[in-house]
Amino acid sequence: MSRFERKILFAIGLTVFLTLGGSIFFAQGALREVYRVGVNERFGQELVHGVEARRGQLVALRESSEQVADAIGWAVEAEVSEKASLRPRALEALLVKLLERYPDVRGVRVVDGDRLYAGASRKPEPKGDPLRATVRSRDISARGKNLRVEVEVVVPEIYFQRLQEAGEVADVYSRLQRESASVSDVYVWVFGVLVFLVIVVAFLIGAIASRRVTRRVTVLAEASRRVGAGDLTVSLPTGATDEVTELTQAFNDMVRDLRDSRTRIEYLQRIGAWQDFARRLAHEIKNPLTPIQLAAQEMDETYTGDDDGYREKLEHARAIIEEEVATLRRLVGEFSAFAKLPRADLSPADLCELIQSIQDSVPAILEDIGADGPAPVEVRVSCATRPMHVRMDPMMLRRGVDNILRNAIQAVYRAKPTGGGRVLLRAHSVENSAFIEVLDNGPGIAREDWDRVFDPYYTTKVEGTGLGLAIVKKVVLEHGGEVSLDDAPEGGARFRIRLPLMGSS
Repeated sequence: MSRFERKILFAIGLTVFLTLGGSIFFAQGALREVYRVGVNERFGQELVHGVEARRGQLVALRESSEQVADAIGWAVEAEVSEKASLRPRALEALLVKLLERYPDVRGVRVVDGDRLYAGASRKPEPKGDPLRATVRSRDISARGKNLRVEVEVVVPEIYFQRLQEAGEVADVYSRLQRESASVSDVYVWVFGVLVFLVIVVAFLIGAIASRRVTRRVTVLAEASRRVGAGDLTVSLPTGATDEVTELTQAFNDMVRDLRDSRTRIEYLQRIGAWQDFARRLAHEIKNPLTPIQLAAQEMDETYTGDDDGYREKLEHARAIIEEEVATLRRLVGEFSAFAKLPRADLSPADLCELIQSIQDSVPAILEDIGADGPAPVEVRVSCATRPMHVRMDPMMLRRGVDNILRNAIQAVYRAKPTGGGRVLLRAHSVENSAFIEVLDNGPGIAREDWDRVFDPYYTTKVEGTGLGLAIVKKVVLEHGGEVSLDDAPEGGARFRIRLPLMGSS
């Protein structure tokens, strides 16, 4: 686990412990306060009194039912005693009247042994509250007979339910009152367990979240060590949208800038070494050229013999030597010019003015190459954005663009000597960059040679020295820009120079 990850987890844990620890403390105090205020003796006494009142109500109802049974039994006994004869119909009429007098009586039966002698019952009432029926029996003796009067008394069932509920509440309350401290402790323990689970979950979430962040930071640190060791090919993926992603993007931009800077510096150093080599080579070649040429001339001029064949050989040899010496002098001149190539002196200037000056020199370039004959090469020049201010050395940058333009015209003219050759020189800007492009419809350049065409002394032309494009890249790099090569839409080659516009970062 990295230090950054430990710091994140410590911060999360500290926040969780402080918050939930305080919650436990205040929750325990609040819970005890609730029990202390809510579970008190007076409230419990009131609950007990309520239970006793409901029980007393039921006792009163039972006593009332006993009294009703006594009254009905006396009335039946009196009726039987007064009548000369005991008739069931007359007795049933009495029972109906008694039912009307006592609304809580559902039915009355007079039983002689196991035989029903007389009876009356109330008609069923519409459905309402449930009722509980109780039968009260009274034995009577009249005219030598032993009869039993059964009175069915009904009481609303809700009275018994309320008594039961009140009793249960009173029991629960009494138990809470007796166990208030233990119940409070149980709730505190339950709450503590829940808090612990919350802490564990918070730590797991924090570990997962911090792992995602710290893994990317660890990758970034490892990439920084690789860059410090000199590996500038590092490139980190950027998928999320947070501060670490911004840091990663800034790191990638920094590595890319370092890579471009190192490539630029290495190329300029290599060009510097080649310039020093060209200076020495030019000096070593230039010195013997004059003696060689003078010696050939002297041999030809001092021969006084009569051998015409030998004379012809001397003249032929002198011509070859002078031609080769001239070629070597031209190479020495190019080497010397390359060796003496100055550094660019940058100052603000309009790129379109430079392009216009190159356009004015196009006829001279065509004449110098010989591409202005019966089938000339068509050269078009344009500047899309006016003006385009860049920091440049006009003489050096013009020389670089001139080299590319000459190469393009030569390539097109060699490929299409009978006509149809076209070369386009254009300048335009995109956002913070200015671009100079040279496109042609010639044979193009093989893709495997794209990375080598800017190396000094690498050329695909028989008479070339391989210094023109090397000079172009050196000049462009000193202007803080880039030069690249790819295929042109017209089918030939496209050279693109990118320069930073003034005011761009």
